[in-house]
Amino acid sequence: MQTIKLTRQSPFTAQQMYDMVIDVDHYHAFVPHCTASRVRERRDDGSMLADLVIAYKFLRETYRSEIVLDQAPLRVTVNQDRGPFRHLFNQWQFIDTDSGSDVIFELQFEFAVPLLRKIIAPMMTRVVERFIEAFEARALALYGDERDPR
Repeated sequence: MQTIKLTRQSPFTAQQMYDMVIDVDHYHAFVPHCTASRVRERRDDGSMLADLVIAYKFLRETYRSEIVLDQAPLRVTVNQDRGPFRHLFNQWQFIDTDSGSDVIFELQFEFAVPLLRKIIAPMMTRVVERFIEAFEARALALYGDERDPR
């Protein structure tokens, strides 16, 4: 199993970053290689069931995830419900700082399909960095210089 963990500083508040990350229906508009994104179900306990379609060159995979939303602390936890992974765990945590927020991203995964392990796993660190950069660009596009007052 491969684990990737990154921490980034954002000029935006933890709540702004959290709100952007839980807006799964719009991922297809800015996440690299994501061609479709849809929340299938919003549950009473605050969790969601969502589908993402990821396409890269000749590969196209759909996976369904259960997304657990925590308000205190601000955290989003993603576990695969169905898809190409033998194991998938993804967690975002958002912590306010004096200059914005820290965004902590962790991904643990193992592809179930040997071809995907061979082709994609070696480049996953760069893929995750591009993924995070896409979220940073999205935050800038959404919030610009209009940061929440403290």
